[in-house]
Amino acid sequence: MLRHILATSILLAGHAHASGNPPAPVVGAAGSTCGYVTDQRATIPKSQDIFPVEITRIDGRSTPLDARNRHSVQPGERVLTVTDHIDPHRLPGAAVSQIAKMKRLELQRAYKPFTVKVEPGVSYAIGARLLRDRLDAQSIRDNAYWEPVVWEERAEPCP
Repeated sequence: MLRHILATSILLAGHAHASGNPPAPVVGAAGSTCGYVTDQRATIPKSQDIFPVEITRIDGRSTPLDARNRHSVQPGERVLTVTDHIDPHRLPGAAVSQIAKMKRLELQRAYKPFTVKVEPGVSYAIGARLLRDRLDAQSIRDNAYWEPVVWEERAEPCP
């Protein structure tokens, strides 16, 4: 629980971006009263070690089990719970088996909270950034080998 609170506190200071530096804010689509978060963009920048995630909860509520290309949310800070889907072919063999074991044994610790400040009329693509310098056994056990990031923001009208 303390780890969850600490992780959420750290993320509340500002959400991570794929580049490491926050880009200039995207101006939302005029007249929008909501925003979107998505884990379903077609062209995830794997060359930048960004991989798909699955958004399993938004503000503590489970997301629908059917595939959604985006989730409509109210503007403001939203806490997403995500799990990574890092391509095992991009990992060293020993790390693949350690990650599978950690996910099997740790269950809930394999998920991470991630806070996104949602602006009206903006869609946020969420991904998992692989931290190659943290593929040691301890970092994998601590689920510290990846971090959730916003890898793209774009204006998208929302009624």
